[in-house]
Amino acid sequence: MDSHEHQTTSETKEKGMSGEFPFAPYMLPEDSYTGPEDKGLTLFNQKYAVRVASTPLTPEELELVRGHLEDIFHEEASLAMRLHDTFLEGWARNLGMAPAPQHQDIDSMKWFPDICDYANKHTAVYFVSGRSTHENFDLRDWLDHRHGYLDHRLGCYIYRKWHELHGGRPNLQRWHFFAKSLRLPESEAASWTIPSLVAAHRRLCDATAARLESEVVHLRINYPPYSSFPVPTETTRTWREHGLSLHYLFRAVILLADENVLPVECPVQPNPNISGLQQLQTVGPWLEQLMPECSVLLVRTGDDEHLSQPVSFEGLIKEGKTIPLGLEESKLANEFSVVRVKIDVAMRFLFDLQAQEEAATPRLREASAMLTKEREAGCHAWVESVLKHASIKEVGLDGNQFTWEAVRRMWAKRDGEMFDYFKQNETRLRSIKLWLGQF
Repeated sequence: MDSHEHQTTSETKEKGMSGEFPFAPYMLPEDSYTGPEDKGLTLFNQKYAVRVASTPLTPEELELVRGHLEDIFHEEASLAMRLHDTFLEGWARNLGMAPAPQHQDIDSMKWFPDICDYANKHTAVYFVSGRSTHENFDLRDWLDHRHGYLDHRLGCYIYRKWHELHGGRPNLQRWHFFAKSLRLPESEAASWTIPSLVAAHRRLCDATAARLESEVVHLRINYPPYSSFPVPTETTRTWREHGLSLHYLFRAVILLADENVLPVECPVQPNPNISGLQQLQTVGPWLEQLMPECSVLLVRTGDDEHLSQPVSFEGLIKEGKTIPLGLEESKLANEFSVVRVKIDVAMRFLFDLQAQEEAATPRLREASAMLTKEREAGCHAWVESVLKHASIKEVGLDGNQFTWEAVRRMWAKRDGEMFDYFKQNETRLRSIKLWLGQF
């Protein structure tokens, strides 16, 4: 989403909405749709692409096609969100990752790229190792550096895992996502401590919550008609009333990706017989094995009085899901409740913590249900509009790009095959190797 923000009065700000993402990532229903643009794409299984949908759908087939259209609705949103600067550059320290507010008090706090990107995130991932993984990039030592680990690859893995935890259909509207990525300036990398980072995070939370709850904003649609869902309400409200607030888990737990994000004895190693450009072609498969080995420090901030019960890592410890801490980390473990876990474990912990809080607090449960209901209603309206357009005799199933693909997905699935290798593979998201469209 391209946005422009400026002060219009001493109390009200105006924010122009000239695009869709990430406030409104879903497709709106339309009266008509184009036909398939390129049936010969190598990403399509040509066995089905060349077939013609010559007979009407049976009631059973119609329901299957409707289900595939629902998948497409969510896939398109996930793809568009992934290509937004928030994710495309915001998870790489050499590009657009926001700096951590180390020495800022509440009055001088800065939000990058803007306040919206801090709203509705379940936690923050702080990247605190000393060297940006893209700095002084050199193709010759690309794979030699930390086995191919890069910050944006961890971001990609988190994005994909978050979708997987939600069955491929998380609520993404209004900036909802698992985490906000923040980087520690390299000048401070050698001196950071968990207590100082927790203190900085608490200041960030206080300042962000205060601004989201008090700042009055008028959302203005720059280029109507607005092309995605949900359409912002063009009224003067606080950010919170527009649906943007500090997530209740954001205060309580943070993740730290430090120099030990990969184990010293990494169980996944590049093939020593592969070098140069060959590495770029073969890195994908073993990156899929590498990223689950990444570990983070899971830190309880102590700011959890607003939750139904204090955050505890005891369950992770008893289940043997933690990784031994270093000496300095161990000294702080009792004071701050610090554990090291693999990234999958950390994400599942927060996913379960959210479910626990929603079960205990009707207000949170209702808010979550409203988001899901809104997304599902938008999906239903879009699917019905697509089917209505395809029902026109002059259009037909093959004259609408979405029904054309949905029908062929149905055919392929019947045969135990895949039709769209690009969108349907790997939880319907692109591979880690191609996260930024490079390397």
